Amino acid sequence: MKTNTLFIPLMFCFFQISYAQTPVNNKQVVRQYIDEVVNKQQFNRMDDVFSTDYIWHQMDGKDTHSRQDSSHVVMLKYILKAIPDIQYTIDSMVSEGDLVAVNSTATGRIKNGFMGIPATGKKVRFKQMFFFRVVNNKIAEEWEVVDVAGLKDQLSK
Repeated sequence: MKTNTLFIPLMFCFFQISYAQTPVNNKQVVRQYIDEVVNKQQFNRMDDVFSTDYIWHQMDGKDTHSRQDSSHVVMLKYILKAIPDIQYTIDSMVSEGDLVAVNSTATGRIKNGFMGIPATGKKVRFKQMFFFRVVNNKIAEEWEVVDVAGLKDQLSK
């Protein structure tokens, strides 16, 4: 009986620790999104990394894309159609509480028109900054800023 009395609280502590949301775990969730969903274009992994009420604050005037209205997937596919070989490199990543900040560099060739930029086939390299809010080991919210001016400058030369 004493063994069970000690075993049950220890198991509870183990499971709480192993599934705890920590800055390290939050960074891993974000890395999984960038590496698998974006770089490898594995859209079937989206349910693994995004909460069902996920919101993406984007620069398109609407300000948000969500999982519920499928606009998040549509926007990602639009980007990947324009730059099908896009690859993100995480230059730095910082996590505190439920927020993860990412400084990244994207590279790829513009194969289709994108945000008013014609399909040139030129290889581009641009910076992008993200903030992700992670809840229960899933991305719940995302903010991003893209160096659009730098991207357009590269394509105008």
